[in-house]
Amino acid sequence: MDENEAIYEYTELTDSEKAAPEGSGRLKTTLRFIRFLMLFAAVIAALVVLLVNRDKLNSDNFKRLLAKIDIGMSSDRSLEGSVIDFDYNSSGSVAAFKDGVARVTSDTLVIMDNAGSQFQSVVTGFNEPALLTTDKYVMTYDRGGKRLIITNSFAVLFDHSFEDNIVTAAMNDSGCFAVVTESEAYKNKLIVFDSSFNEIYRINSMSRYILAVGLSEDGKHAAVSSYYVENDNMTPQINYYKFNSETAQWTSEYEQSVAVDIACRSDGTVAALFEWGVSVVDSKGREKCRYEFGSRIPQAYRLGDDKYNAVASGDSKNGSSTVTVFDSGGRTLSETDVGATVLSLDLHGDRMAVLTAEKVLIYTVSGKLICEKENESDGSQIIFSGKNAVLVVSGSDIVYNLID
Repeated sequence: MDENEAIYEYTELTDSEKAAPEGSGRLKTTLRFIRFLMLFAAVIAALVVLLVNRDKLNSDNFKRLLAKIDIGMSSDRSLEGSVIDFDYNSSGSVAAFKDGVARVTSDTLVIMDNAGSQFQSVVTGFNEPALLTTDKYVMTYDRGGKRLIITNSFAVLFDHSFEDNIVTAAMNDSGCFAVVTESEAYKNKLIVFDSSFNEIYRINSMSRYILAVGLSEDGKHAAVSSYYVENDNMTPQINYYKFNSETAQWTSEYEQSVAVDIACRSDGTVAALFEWGVSVVDSKGREKCRYEFGSRIPQAYRLGDDKYNAVASGDSKNGSSTVTVFDSGGRTLSETDVGATVLSLDLHGDRMAVLTAEKVLIYTVSGKLICEKENESDGSQIIFSGKNAVLVVSGSDIVYNLID
C-alpha cells in the first residue's frame, strides 16, 4: 500500500441510523433540551410552593397527610353539605383546626379531619371545658379547674395541673401561651410559657383581679383586663406588660364595666370588648377609638389577632342587627344591616362569616355580600375552615359549607 494512500476504517451502520432523516441529531438535542427545561421548571415550581407554604411544613401536617392516605383519600369529604355527627355528649366546644376540627367535651378532646375521622382522642374529665386552636396547636383547659392540655394532631405535648384554679388562658400561633390562675396569696397570677413549655414570665397580682388576657403574636408582650376595688368602688383597667419588665408599661382605666375579652397585637395595639362597646388603645395606652353599642344589645363578636375586629349588636325591639367591622387602628370599615339576630360570626383574612337562625352569610370586611345559604342544620356557631369554607355547628353535628 502506498504511504500516501488514505486509510479508511469501515463501520457498518445500524438500521435506525440508515433510516434516520437528515437533521435527526439536532431534533434529539432539542428534545433533550426541552425535557431539561420542563424538569427545571417543575423543580422551580416545587421550590416556590415550598417557600410559600414553609410555615405549614411541619411533622404534624406530614403525619396528617400520611394518615389520610392510610385511611383512604375518600375520607376527605370536604364537600358541600357533608356532615360530622356527634355520637356522644352533645354539649361541648368546637373549633377549626388545620383542615378539620377539634372538639372538647367534659369527657374527651377529639381531633378530626373534615370527614369526622379521628386522629386522636384525649381523656379530659373537665367540669367546664374551654378550647383554643392555632395553626399548629390545640389548647384545652378546665375553667375553674387546674388542668391544661396542649396537643397537635397526634400527641399530647403539654399536660399540666397548676397549683390554683385556671381563670382563663391565651395562645399564639408560635406556641407561646399565657395562663391566669387564682391565688390564695394574691388576687391572681399571670404565667407565660414559651413554645418549649418553659415558664418565661410571671406576675403575682396583689391588687387587681385579672379576668381576660391577650397575648401578642411575637410572644413579647400581653394585655390583661382587670379591675380593683377601693372604698367599695370597682375600677376596670387594661394593663399592658412587656416580658422584660415586671411592672406594667401602661394602664388605661375605664369608668364602666370590665372588659370581657381582649386582643393584643405585635405592634402594641390592644382591642377590648366591654358590654357597652369596644375600645382600641395604641401602644402608649392612649385610646384611639371607642365604638359604643348605645341602646343596642351585643350579640356576637370577633376580636381578630391580625387586622380586623367585628362586632354584632341588635335592637331588642325589632330584632334587626348591625355588624360593624373596624381595623386595628379603630377606623370603621363597614356597618352591615343583617336584618336578623346574629347567633355567631367569624373572621378569616378579609372575609367575615355571619350566622342567623335562618341564614349563612359571607361578606368581605368592607360589607360586600359574597355568599348566602340557608341555615338548614339549626346551627348556632359558625367557623371558617380556610378561606373558602365555613363550618356550621349545632348541638348534634357539624355541616361543611363551601363558599361560592
